[in-house]
Amino acid sequence: MNKLVEVRLLGPFEVLTGGEPANVGGGKRRGLLALLALRCGRVVGVDSLIDALWADDLPAAPRNAVQHHVARLRAALGSEAIAATPDGYALTHAAVDVLRFEDLLREARDALRAGDAVAGAESVARGLELWRGPALHGLTDTAWFSAEARRLESLRVDALEEQFEAALALGEHRDVVPALGTALEENPFRERLWGQLMLALYRSGRQPDALEAFREARRLFSEELALEPGPELRRLQDAILAHDPAIAPLPAPRRRRGTLPAPSTSFVDREEALAQVLALVREHRLVTLTGPPGVGKSRLALEAARSVEHGFADGAWFVDLARAGGEDDVVRLVAHAVDVRGADPLARVVGRLRDANAILWLDGCDRVVGEAARVASAVVAGCPNVRVLTTSREVLHVPGEVRVMVEPLRVPGPGPDGVDSPAVQLFAERARAARPGFELTAEAAPLVAKISRKLDGLPLAIELAAARAHALGLFEILSIVEHRLELLGDVPASDANRASLQALVEWCYDVLHEDEKSLLHKVAVHRGGASMPSLVAAAASDGLDEPTVTYLLGVLVDKSILAVSFPAEGARYDMLETVREYALEQLARSGRLAAARRAHAESIAALAEAARAELRGADWRAWVRRLELENDNVWAALTYARDARESGIAARLAAFAWYFVLAERVAEGRRFLERALAAASGELTVAERLELHAFRCYLATEELDLDTAIEIGERALAGEATEAAVPELGLVEAALGLAVAEAGDVDRGAALAGRGRARLDAGENHWASAAASLFCAQVAAAAGDVATVAAMAAEARRHAQATGFDAFLVPAMLLEAWVAERRHDSRAATVAYRRTLDLAGRIGFADHAAFALSGLASSALAGGDVTQAEELERRALATAEAARASWAAAHARVELGRILAAAGDAKTAAKLYRNVLAWSKARRAHGPRESLFVVLSQDPAAAAAVGLAGLGDGRAEITAATAPA
Repeated sequence: MNKLVEVRLLGPFEVLTGGEPANVGGGKRRGLLALLALRCGRVVGVDSLIDALWADDLPAAPRNAVQHHVARLRAALGSEAIAATPDGYALTHAAVDVLRFEDLLREARDALRAGDAVAGAESVARGLELWRGPALHGLTDTAWFSAEARRLESLRVDALEEQFEAALALGEHRDVVPALGTALEENPFRERLWGQLMLALYRSGRQPDALEAFREARRLFSEELALEPGPELRRLQDAILAHDPAIAPLPAPRRRRGTLPAPSTSFVDREEALAQVLALVREHRLVTLTGPPGVGKSRLALEAARSVEHGFADGAWFVDLARAGGEDDVVRLVAHAVDVRGADPLARVVGRLRDANAILWLDGCDRVVGEAARVASAVVAGCPNVRVLTTSREVLHVPGEVRVMVEPLRVPGPGPDGVDSPAVQLFAERARAARPGFELTAEAAPLVAKISRKLDGLPLAIELAAARAHALGLFEILSIVEHRLELLGDVPASDANRASLQALVEWCYDVLHEDEKSLLHKVAVHRGGASMPSLVAAAASDGLDEPTVTYLLGVLVDKSILAVSFPAEGARYDMLETVREYALEQLARSGRLAAARRAHAESIAALAEAARAELRGADWRAWVRRLELENDNVWAALTYARDARESGIAARLAAFAWYFVLAERVAEGRRFLERALAAASGELTVAERLELHAFRCYLATEELDLDTAIEIGERALAGEATEAAVPELGLVEAALGLAVAEAGDVDRGAALAGRGRARLDAGENHWASAAASLFCAQVAAAAGDVATVAAMAAEARRHAQATGFDAFLVPAMLLEAWVAERRHDSRAATVAYRRTLDLAGRIGFADHAAFALSGLASSALAGGDVTQAEELERRALATAEAARASWAAAHARVELGRILAAAGDAKTAAKLYRNVLAWSKARRAHGPRESLFVVLSQDPAAAAAVGLAGLGDGRAEITAATAPA
């Protein structure tokens, strides 16, 4: 059997057989093989071979020469490598880099045309990686080969353009500016490259540079080609001058390649252990690193994940289970880490990772080992290309699990030759960080060696000891370590490591001043870190003011007891789980743990009360960002309130309801509200209870759980019928009206929503009146009542502007665009869509921005500008995909299919329609505000089925898409 032949032509000519280089002889023989490779599998006529190889410089017997070279090639490559026919010769069963490149370029173009920028970027990147230098290098001695080399070089530049196009669609405009400049230096007459450079510069906030790029292109074309730039480049210039929102920067995609944290320390001498873990991760689906606390399981796991993440297309995903307050938190944290939302979060995690090629790292499974095992088992079973890496003090006992026992660092023997031991080197490195100038001198080395032996080579214990080098000498550190270990008495050999760490943690804790311990306890009861304002508020009960807290936090960070991070430019303080456990243990022994947890829950409840008003005003975005950082603490507070039967705290925490809507956590918000209401018992006022029922009704409607939404609303109305004067009853009526209308009873829905709005308008709650006006407008749109929609959109805008709450202005603008379309006022519709696009982009409502872009695309198509319509719709799809707004993305795909069908590309249109139909059958998370899109546009699945039928390719799909769910 012949070995596989591989021919490489995108660079210096190379031939491999069975993976080994093959010698095929001189230039003409290499040229002959290259010719056959470029037509691999197809017969190349002898006359064509002669013409390409020799042109006019023919040998005496050209046919015999061809036959001779074929024979020599067969001898080198295998007798069956080249097939002969009466018409010529063909290379059989060979891998040719040129052909692979052309296939990948075709895949990239198809993906980009279908709106899949991520797939397009991956395909074109793989294609460009095949290039090792100039195509057909060393073979271009005839006109045919020279022409072929020019063709391939042109394709390479085509591929670069597709790569830049994908990058622009993914919001990577800043990153591609240098590469675009380089590409234009080599290819100055490629107009598409000039347009991409202009767009990248404009989206990077460099409008003058973008316009200068146009002037340079025009000068170059005029002087060198006597031509003016084409219409597309001129239109782009006009859009840049006008600051057209349609070419504004795209949001960066939320779905990234994994979430690994950056290492905060160097990786010291664990190469053998790392190699073992890497080998197991590559071979097995589930690997668990076990060992005593402080042995370095997490640091080894991080290094392993970093080492292999680039070999996985979707990278490595990190889940910090130390943030879990209990088993109930595990799935929520995993879902948040992989960026999925919705009911049944574990099923959605599996769905998100089902087709992924990735590593899922579950760190710190110790306290939640049962639930961690359930998650790991589900991922292993449902995600065939995902590797699960876990760290835990005990194994998970999941079928197929492979265990790696992480050992302490090697310590030096009692002799003088221990300087190079990993434990000594770790101490020296950390000591230098604490005391710059620290050197491992002849006098210091034996002391460090003894300290590391006393600490059994346990990395965390060594690091804690070394951190004291800024204030203590090595003699003092050694003395304290020995004294602490003596206090522990005899311990079993199996617990020696734990004893060493316990001794160091106890020492670190005991030498703290009382104020430092008090603040440490405050941090310990937080989950996911604590902010400075939160700690200042909590510490006030112990008589610590803000300057004192600020000072003490710096001291605790300097002592390596606390760690500090800086998300969103604000400091957050946290600690190692081992230290947290000890601090909580001390609190429990002193009888103060319950009080500390209550104080924490009280502070989060106070935050909820402050957030209730702020989330309905002009600063709502800043508050959402703040609360997203506190999300784990919010759940921890509710868990305490439920377990401690603190109904008053639970009632106050329920004020977070609107946060979950604005943070686009619909399913999570429903779960939180249900638990908060159950724990609040009778602590809520009638007005508070009604408002929360309105939120529950609305959230259920957004998830299309209409029966539940209607039941919630009707029970709330029946239960509070005697409190008709309470304005919040109007909010329930308006939310119920939307749910009823969504369920099909538009008349009753309109009556309920109208009655609720009238009740709210009698008060002075602009936020509630705006919300009710939007509900009324949506219900009216479902009924086709244009006049009412116009009136309610205007009311919503008026109330929203009164409080500066611009989150309600965006849907009001979309409703105004809908009204203009129904009144056939294309100019007013375009203006409304552009305003929507501008504001939605500024406040982060990507789904509304995508919908507005689709509206602008429809206007362009109606005006006969198919090219502009396609550009806008592709931008709509990219915007929706970047934000993972699945309904908006499905809508954009349908509209793009309609545009491409009008342009004659039925094949891509059909692909887009089928993609939407597949989407409609899969489980998905529903976003907030999605009900608005439902009434403003046709259901994407039904529209896709109609589109397929219009192509003569989908009558069966119409029945499936329009059948009752």
